[in-house]
Amino acid sequence: MSDDGNGYLGIDVGGTTIKYGVCKGDGTIVSRQSIPTEALMDPEAVIRHGLEFADAALIRSKSKITKLAAVGLAVPGVLDTTSWCLREVVNLSHWTNRPLLEILNNETHLPSAVINDANAAALAEHQHRGLHQQSLALITLGTGIGCGLAIGDQELTGDHGCAGEIGHLTINFSTNAPMCNCGQRGHLEAYAGAPAVIERAKEAFNSCAPNSIPSEFRENHFDPLSLATAAEEGYSEPRRVILETATYLGQAIGILGQVIDPEVVLLGGAMTFGGKDSEIGQSFLNAVRMVVKNTTLQQIGGQMKIDYASLGNTAGIIGAALVAKQKGRES
Repeated sequence: MSDDGNGYLGIDVGGTTIKYGVCKGDGTIVSRQSIPTEALMDPEAVIRHGLEFADAALIRSKSKITKLAAVGLAVPGVLDTTSWCLREVVNLSHWTNRPLLEILNNETHLPSAVINDANAAALAEHQHRGLHQQSLALITLGTGIGCGLAIGDQELTGDHGCAGEIGHLTINFSTNAPMCNCGQRGHLEAYAGAPAVIERAKEAFNSCAPNSIPSEFRENHFDPLSLATAAEEGYSEPRRVILETATYLGQAIGILGQVIDPEVVLLGGAMTFGGKDSEIGQSFLNAVRMVVKNTTLQQIGGQMKIDYASLGNTAGIIGAALVAKQKGRES
């Protein structure tokens, strides 16, 4: 399929927001839009709105795109890649156990693809960096911890849609390890998911020296971003909690590295403690790198490139459009 005049619609579905983008064949977004998820609710309405948006975008576009060639849908949660149904997802009750690929085909009558949102973001970052046949893992840090895997230029889903579930990788096998939301003990999310970080911080702050935290923290009024701000301001205990979180994350990435051996691992999501633009964000990243290097074979930890993701909240759109383009070429 030639890309002359072709546009690709990427739809990135989240629990609170749905993002749409019409992209060129190289992933460049020519038009995008976002709306609250609650405004549409079910898959059919989301797809129809996307087609209307794409039609209007093509009319307004000053690029050389003249037609919509394929549609990609990125969704959160556990995606069964045999039936293309969401088996487990938060805040999208109208989407579970629905045949998403069949619905997408019926609504669009175009080559279509469904992909996990973390894998979509990983594919977008993979192309953005020109990695070609090298592999990439994109870890999203927030309430939960997700991971998308791009092996070469293809997503890795696993036989049950659970490949890359690094948040549920066990880093503590003791019987008194903290309980994860999934019901198992010692998982990474129980240490480095945002609620777990806040809980660890509360326990630490109850017994620390008064001058090591801001006074309002003693009333438990803080979140991961305010932890980062306090660390930037020189408070020692928030900094210690953040770097402790880096240790837990580094341990899990080290295990992932020994299994997958990716060239690049990227950190994204809502909990990067200021990211590349802050001193504590850089300290967090460097601490992760050091733990990985110290807990893996030199050929893995010594060569793995660990950094922050760069495409932000457009990555899911771009990745969905790219996998739609692949499907179009296969068709």
